[in-house]
Amino acid sequence: MAQGDSASRIARRLLLAAPALASPALAQTARPITLIVPYPPGGSSDNVARPIQQPLAEALGQPVLIENRGGAGGSIGAAMVAQARPDGLTLLVWPTAVLTISPHMMRLPYDPLRDFTPVAMLASSDGVLAMHPSVPLRDIRGLVAYAKANPGKLRFSSAGNGTITQMTGEIFAHAAGIRLEHVPYRGSAPALTALLAGDVELQFDPVAMPAVKDGRLIGLATTGETRSPELPELPTLRELGLYGEGGSAFFGLAGPAGLPPEVVTRLVGALERVLALPEVARAMAPVGLRPQLEAGEAFANRIARDRAIFGEAVRRTGAKVE
Repeated sequence: MAQGDSASRIARRLLLAAPALASPALAQTARPITLIVPYPPGGSSDNVARPIQQPLAEALGQPVLIENRGGAGGSIGAAMVAQARPDGLTLLVWPTAVLTISPHMMRLPYDPLRDFTPVAMLASSDGVLAMHPSVPLRDIRGLVAYAKANPGKLRFSSAGNGTITQMTGEIFAHAAGIRLEHVPYRGSAPALTALLAGDVELQFDPVAMPAVKDGRLIGLATTGETRSPELPELPTLRELGLYGEGGSAFFGLAGPAGLPPEVVTRLVGALERVLALPEVARAMAPVGLRPQLEAGEAFANRIARDRAIFGEAVRRTGAKVE
């Protein structure tokens, strides 16, 4: 390794560690922080947690572990965090759905309003409407026409009931005036495996982006608020008028209710540094994710706004647990 590279790496580690070195409370403990990802490895939530794991450990001066606890649309892992001690050592990396969609569709073992302390938004998502190449069409217009001529024949996989990957499909189908069959899986990765195998025809998920880019799947549109820099040639469902009033897809960090303000402040300070690292952005980009920090009142307002938007979307589309 060149001397300049070594010096640069040392400087980066010192910068990340600065909050830890300046905090007497943090210096008293090296107990690990566990990030609970409420889906199996390889899904979008996991793709948010992995790139920040080591930089966050360096910034806080504590080991950071990742534990995947999938099932029940993310509610099993979320319940673990809701029931944990509010000491900042057990945190949830959660997608939009856990606090904004699932409460409208499922009976949950936690109260999404009272049982968590939102810490910060970690990333936003550019999902992709991906299609198995066996389907005899190649654009959105053809998809809508095919679905109208063959009602219920097209199936889409999701990361589970009550997830953003289900709701995006439901909102799209309602806006297009078509019927799609929803097939839930225990996370985005197994839902993608099903699509690649031809067990379903469609998926609305950022995890499918690499397979679209290498030609294994056909990309028809993206699901973000703006065009994806990874697939700029694809229109968004919003610009096509096929998404309606749905909320945005994002990923956040939360702890149990009663998380002390000083713990939240320390975490947000560390995340501000971590999410600004170029290597974190590079790791997230290929799977349609963008680091994005939002905290405090702005983040709380986003959660409340999207909870209301998705509640209306559930009622409008008739989306249900399969």
